[in-house]
Amino acid sequence: MKLPTVLIVLFLLGCTSAKDFAWNEWWKNTIIYQIYPRSFQDSDDDGVGDLQGITSRLSHFRDINVGCIWISPIFQSPFADFGYDVSDFTAIDPLFGTMEDFEELLATAKNLGIRVILDFVPNHSSDKHMWFNESAESRNYANAYRDYYMWQDPRAGCQLENPEECYPNNWVSVFGGPMWEWNEKRQQFYLHQFLKEQPDLNLRNPIVQQNMKDAVAFWMEKGIDGYRLDAIYHSFEVPSLEDEPENPDYVKPINQTQEQYDSLIHTKTTRLPEVHTMLRDWRKTIFEPNSVESENRYMFMVTEAYDPPEDLVEYYGTDEEAEADFPFNFQLISFLTEENLSGQTVYDLVNPVFVYLPEGRWPNWVVGNHDNFRISDRLGAKYVRAINTLNLLLPGTATTYYGEELGMENIYVSYEDTQDPFAKNNPCCWEEYTRDPERSPMQWDGQEKNAGFSNADETWLPVNENYQDGINVAVQKSDSSSTLNHYATLASMRTTTSAFQTNHLTYAMVDEDIFAFFRFPDEEDASDAVYLVAINFGDGPVTRNFVTAAENNGVDLPETGDIRISTGMDKNDQSADLTDLTLASGEALVIEVEASKLVEPTATLTPTPTPDGASQLGLSALLLVTSLVLFFSVRLF
Repeated sequence: MKLPTVLIVLFLLGCTSAKDFAWNEWWKNTIIYQIYPRSFQDSDDDGVGDLQGITSRLSHFRDINVGCIWISPIFQSPFADFGYDVSDFTAIDPLFGTMEDFEELLATAKNLGIRVILDFVPNHSSDKHMWFNESAESRNYANAYRDYYMWQDPRAGCQLENPEECYPNNWVSVFGGPMWEWNEKRQQFYLHQFLKEQPDLNLRNPIVQQNMKDAVAFWMEKGIDGYRLDAIYHSFEVPSLEDEPENPDYVKPINQTQEQYDSLIHTKTTRLPEVHTMLRDWRKTIFEPNSVESENRYMFMVTEAYDPPEDLVEYYGTDEEAEADFPFNFQLISFLTEENLSGQTVYDLVNPVFVYLPEGRWPNWVVGNHDNFRISDRLGAKYVRAINTLNLLLPGTATTYYGEELGMENIYVSYEDTQDPFAKNNPCCWEEYTRDPERSPMQWDGQEKNAGFSNADETWLPVNENYQDGINVAVQKSDSSSTLNHYATLASMRTTTSAFQTNHLTYAMVDEDIFAFFRFPDEEDASDAVYLVAINFGDGPVTRNFVTAAENNGVDLPETGDIRISTGMDKNDQSADLTDLTLASGEALVIEVEASKLVEPTATLTPTPTPDGASQLGLSALLLVTSLVLFFSVRLF
């Protein structure tokens, strides 16, 4: 019988178990849980979530073993882009509550041992911000706000009758249409990489930089634990304003009404070196001074950049000049689809993260957020628990989007009821761009009105009706076999078991169906258990001999192990025959094996031959390049 292809490799990245994590490494042994505040809990029955609502639900995170919450924007805003258009960087928007409400949230979270990080947008403000209003008044040098934004005259030599049609160049905004908007009063264009209501700040202006740094420090002084820096690689553009090259792979949508972002290759408006100069400066002048060891207070920084692993490494900085603690890694959210889901594809997306990870740095995984469809809709409902297993048990920090611990599903929102400006701005193909489906209210209870989210007659987005069918916290909390309890058990294991508190990864088996890996403790904890995590991403049940596979790679694996966590929670603490192990489609097993039975494998990965003889690493590179091109034609912001 032909055995499945097996890969064994050890990555040892020099990180210790949780008990040895330094005061400034708290983010390594936790889960980051994203809260979309409009959708988490409404306390005043206006149909929109708020800060008091979040505070009232903080015990949920203790229940599911989550130690850090990331709150999407809550600053003052006219909500053209639901808070990512900020009109005051140091004020709470009344829709969410008051500064006192925020302070109460922080105090309650601290008492529960929960860290709080905020979303911050360096690239732009709202067009309702006082800075923009003042800047638009006059281009006179006496105007102190004259250069706060990216203003530009009409294109020289333009023969069009109306100057507002003489765009400075061909740049296209993320949401579609020109990246330039005419301002009648100032008789100039201003730059907006996103909506026209989100003018880009001139971050080359040192006064603007200082104002933004002061705003960042303001919330640190309030007691937060760090930031997610949004859309960071959009922060600078080339001063020459050169046209961007056309994307040769772009396919124009039918009935397109305006130019789309992915019609160009964004070499002039993203990923400029100045981004990293700014991050190094912010780390040194804001984040480090506000990190105090005696108070066990470290300011964490994570950046948002939809880049492949080989480019993400830049966001770590260097030992001499640090930048982010890590950049979000979107491999599993951007490139894993229902069509390509397989053990092999998961390997293709996981392995490059370790190949390119700088020595001594920490990986991370993101499987859901407010800009992408939910796991159940991207990959299929039966794979939700498998993906949660992967996310929580791979080495590194896991990020969970609210509701994924329940297996929440997308809702349908018609164009007439659409809230998302990305969709509204593109009526020709709004279903491709809408982000409303994954932003529906959190489902707390199966009996209460609006799933316990709100008592309002109408919520800002509809509640998914499947809250009445068991996809809610109350029902799943009382069901030991639920998705919620499966998630909580995984989360507990990763924070209390030495093997999952290291950065060691050993692949156990990779084929079209199976992605499996070992996790084991540091040498000083060698007597502790080693775990085999085996996941079936195939369409049907499969049976594999993990013992023979391990032997073929120099690993002495025992014939039996003890299942500690199964996706159905029905096989927990049962014995597993590792010579004849069957996994159902979408099933994941976490199996404890005796550490003394394992022999440390070689640290060199032998590429797996593919059917045409190409190396596996070559296939990985090809997949990443191809996927990156495709990625820029779908929903990425």
